[in-house]
Amino acid sequence: MKAYLLTTIIFIGISTATFAESVVSKHGLLRVQGGQVVNEKGQPVSLAGNSFFWSQWDRTGFWNEDCVKWLVEDWNTTIIRAAMGVENPGGYLEAPAKNEKKVRVLVDAAVAEGVYVIIDWHSHHAERSTSEAVAFFTRMARTYGKLDNVIYEIYNEPKETEWKEIKAYSETVIAAIRAVDPDNLIIVGCGKWSQRVDAPAADPITDWPNIAYTLHFYSKMHHQWLRDRADAALGKGIALFVTEWGPVGDGKNDPETEAWMKWCKKNKICHLAWAVNDKDEAWSIVKKGASPNGNWTTDDLRPAGKLERRIIRNWSDGNSSR
Repeated sequence: MKAYLLTTIIFIGISTATFAESVVSKHGLLRVQGGQVVNEKGQPVSLAGNSFFWSQWDRTGFWNEDCVKWLVEDWNTTIIRAAMGVENPGGYLEAPAKNEKKVRVLVDAAVAEGVYVIIDWHSHHAERSTSEAVAFFTRMARTYGKLDNVIYEIYNEPKETEWKEIKAYSETVIAAIRAVDPDNLIIVGCGKWSQRVDAPAADPITDWPNIAYTLHFYSKMHHQWLRDRADAALGKGIALFVTEWGPVGDGKNDPETEAWMKWCKKNKICHLAWAVNDKDEAWSIVKKGASPNGNWTTDDLRPAGKLERRIIRNWSDGNSSR
């Protein structure tokens, strides 16, 4: 319960999460056991939450404490993801201080609200910036590694990179994190936009504990064939974590999203919906003009936002009556 105690001391008077049992105080440090993400009691946990949009393209300003608070209170969000853009214009490699500051805002807000937070190296070519990733995650581990809230996602979506190269990069970054933080969960991406989960299943990282692997899906494109691949990977004993998914977009007739949610529920998989933003695209949750601070009405939500809110709001973590 290290995070809950620190949260109470640091943020008392700021958030109601310090006066009631939060999801983090309930589950504690997440870890991988028997091919599943479990809580400190060894019980499988299935969290549901929101991924924030690329940090450098958050032009409306959703990366703030009030937005996190609203998602926790109105959506029942139990986990958020700080998708820190790396390579593209305005990303971390070009503006490190600015992007790291934004990440810290979301992490601190998640801690204040008693929810989990993924620090995401949101990259398609992370192996090209290994030294920068090592330095960044070392700082994150030194600052936040004693908190149960924090999860490290060290490679978002490799594109054409082969698993051998992804694994080599990941082992270098994991070694740096583990030198500071021996136990917080680390999530590793895999090839083809984190769909080739068969690759780490065949050749997993074994030198450190608490390693899970990223699975991404968008229901318009990724159907039963990817669920079959994911089932096979789970059958080989690795843990999967859906750090990003998106519905068809019309919010009405989306049987594939329903199938994916049934799959997540059956396998007790944590998942985060893309994305907290007002960009004019199907997967943004709110319309242009919606406040970046939350307090959204139904009319503020895009169809994807309405669907995702319903799913997240009614999700059970696997160990509660909700």
